[in-house]
Amino acid sequence: MHLEKPWGSVRSYTMNQTSSVRMITIEAGQETSEHFHQLRDEMLVVLDDGVSVKVGDAVHVAKSGDEFVVPAEQVHRIIGGSSRGRVLEVAYGYTTEDDNHRVADNYGRPSEPEW
Repeated sequence: MHLEKPWGSVRSYTMNQTSSVRMITIEAGQETSEHFHQLRDEMLVVLDDGVSVKVGDAVHVAKSGDEFVVPAEQVHRIIGGSSRGRVLEVAYGYTTEDDNHRVADNYGRPSEPEW
């Protein structure tokens, strides 16, 4: 929700609902696994220019302030640019690291969560 105020504006990402908010820092030239979640939807808010966000087959070169909605079971990843970048993750639903289902990973981690 976006509200205009006389002094500026307020953008609410979550209000009165179950959610988790996390800051993701992606190092230059690195990328998260290509993965999906079954238990939550996510909104990714890019805070720094140069970060790319892949949702499904589409890769978006993002700029600060860009927002991406990632529904549950949608494959996605965050790709670092030439310098460290940050992404604010707002997750709606149950958030646990056990709900990371990897499709591709550059770091040799298992595809399924380690329960």
